[in-house]
Amino acid sequence: GAAPGQASSGSSGEDWLMRVRDLWLDSQRRMTARHPDRGGNRGACRWLACWTGPDGREKTRAFQTKDAATRYARRMESDLERGEYIDPDSGKVLLGPVALRWLAQRQVGASSARHYESVYRLHVGPSFADRRVKSVLVSDVIEWLQELAGTYSTSTQVTAYMILAGALDLAAADGLRRGNPARDRLVRPPVASSEERPAWETGRVVSVIDAHALAYRVLPVLAAGCGLRGGEAFGIAVEDFDFDAGKVAVRRQVTRIGGQFVFKLPKGGKERTAPLADGVGSYVRAHVEAFPPAPYELAWMDERGKLASEPRPCGLLVRWAGDDPRTHGKHVVASSFDQFVWKPVLASLGIIPPAAKDKGGIWRYQGGTRHDGMHTLRHWYASCLLNAGVSLAGVMEFMGHSRKGKPITLGTYGHVDEETFAAARAAVDQRLFPLRSVGASGAAKMTADGTVAELRRPR
Repeated sequence: GAAPGQASSGSSGEDWLMRVRDLWLDSQRRMTARHPDRGGNRGACRWLACWTGPDGREKTRAFQTKDAATRYARRMESDLERGEYIDPDSGKVLLGPVALRWLAQRQVGASSARHYESVYRLHVGPSFADRRVKSVLVSDVIEWLQELAGTYSTSTQVTAYMILAGALDLAAADGLRRGNPARDRLVRPPVASSEERPAWETGRVVSVIDAHALAYRVLPVLAAGCGLRGGEAFGIAVEDFDFDAGKVAVRRQVTRIGGQFVFKLPKGGKERTAPLADGVGSYVRAHVEAFPPAPYELAWMDERGKLASEPRPCGLLVRWAGDDPRTHGKHVVASSFDQFVWKPVLASLGIIPPAAKDKGGIWRYQGGTRHDGMHTLRHWYASCLLNAGVSLAGVMEFMGHSRKGKPITLGTYGHVDEETFAAARAAVDQRLFPLRSVGASGAAKMTADGTVAELRRPR
């Protein structure tokens, strides 16, 4: 060839320069442990498995051998044909965003939504939020449930499991992973306690009602006589009563959402109408005469947790009495009512132990069971109606229980008519108010000591 610096015909000069360059590069290569073949990489992935995903885009994955790439591509195509295709990159998604998406899709009230978010934040997120969807195993779920069982109540365990299982269901449905480890047969989901709640005897119900202070006596009457929940009784207004028709509309409840008290629809997100027995109506009239209602406002919250632009005032039936300017005339709060009205009444009747000082020197009522709350009056109401022969459909309707998912005979053909209302009114009057009012007006009157006067047994 031509000497360096000399021109030659054709491309012989360029060929000579390329050979010199190759020789120099080869001299720079050294045998190493990582590259024993003088620069080659035996672990390199030189073969691509190619297939078309369900979105029409080409997918690839590199392999070391041709056979491995071929087998993988065929498996992806077979999964597509069977409708079992899972994108290999989808499992890299974290479970936290999937769980939050599942929570946002729940059709529940604002109170339940906030409760679910709290349980997720405290009990599900710390263990699974930063885990990849595909990395969650059956053993992980079992160990997590065992940790919950040793520390938290059954209701908390049930809610936490529901959230995790629901999030993994959504991940499987969206093609982010195959199957749900929380639904595996080896996992034993927590089960809510189905312990029977014994109803109080009628004599105890009457004694508890009579032991209440005059300003609050109508609340246990409404709980036992109309089946109202505590928040519904605190939110009942005078305009909700139709004394002539013998009915009461349950339109709102007082509840605390976050740090704010609001009016919102009753549990289940719908209004209902309950029978108004004559005895209950007499108590309500007497209360209105002794404590005339005035318009009262609280912010209204819808079922999505959003506040209405304007409050919805109502003639609140019961408000706090007393001389304390911080609470006088305000709406009744469930926790305060339980501690300062309900439990003192039970203690005075010997149903629960008297108050005792706690470690901080504060007097509190620590005794009693979960069956001694105001909600037990609602259980008495259900037993009263069922024992009197009121139809199960009527009891569920009057108490605001959903009939979704019930047998078709009950859910579709269980009608509630005026006879059902009449039977419910008669049952409450017969059990709770065996006395009947007399006098020209036919309405009972509340005396200074809180009793209902002008009553006698019918002949």
